[in-house]
Amino acid sequence: MVKTTIIGASGFIGRHLFKKYRETAPETIGTRFSHGDTELRPFDICRPDLKAIVPTGSEVRAVIIASAKPNIGYCEQHREEAFAVNVAGTLELVRQAVNLGLQPIFLSTDYVFDGRAGHYDDAAVTCPTTEYGRQKQAVENEIPALTDNYLILRLSKIYGTQKGDGTLLDEIASALTAGKEVRAATDQIFSPTHVDDLVRAIVSIQELGLRGTINVCAPESISRCDVAICMARSLGLPDSRVAPISLHDLPGMEDRPLNTSMTCPRLTAEVGQTFAPLQGSIDAVAAQWKNTL
Repeated sequence: MVKTTIIGASGFIGRHLFKKYRETAPETIGTRFSHGDTELRPFDICRPDLKAIVPTGSEVRAVIIASAKPNIGYCEQHREEAFAVNVAGTLELVRQAVNLGLQPIFLSTDYVFDGRAGHYDDAAVTCPTTEYGRQKQAVENEIPALTDNYLILRLSKIYGTQKGDGTLLDEIASALTAGKEVRAATDQIFSPTHVDDLVRAIVSIQELGLRGTINVCAPESISRCDVAICMARSLGLPDSRVAPISLHDLPGMEDRPLNTSMTCPRLTAEVGQTFAPLQGSIDAVAAQWKNTL
């Protein structure tokens, strides 16, 4: 495994990456912004100092940038604060990585697309409709000007299958078992991807020495409404517990992209990645929540 430092190892994706890399390289360094896990080094991406955590002569060869302000609403309402993290700080971190001879691995998003067509491939033209998407696009556009030894990995909705993890499937199961009606958009379409599959893909991409921009997501495209209905059925609840809506009917969602599903020609051809079927993950989460009904 390529020796790698994980910036933002306290977040959901970063935590899983850190655990995986630590399995084969116990000396792997991960960072956190706020107080918490003592295994992680304090690090402020707005004022990055990569040399402080990757000393000269280190065997580290890459830096995964998993740190970000990903909340869409926050980015709209606090553009300068979000820009300081998502663009200014991130690009300074990339520059420092390049100067240290490290490969920057930037985790981007399907929100760089406008959501009109869906099934965007690795080379699709970006045209974001949200501030978050525009900030991610800005970093995507700048990195190739700084180095040719980079990876931009575009992710879709990442979920786990542990009860209480707060991700897509857990959130829906929690609401349904609490007797709540789940309002879910029929026109919000994405490519949900298990976090373990994402981690395996990143490790494989590194080991193969790939560069450039690569979409990393499961091949299934599905609406949020259909995910919720599948979860209701797996829990033994009626479809009527899910209320179909249009995403743009919700306040504050008027500019959200609708169909951000992606295809992964590079990942398929160069890595041969396989993914967990979504229904199997839904069933696994439902099994953990059924005893609360």
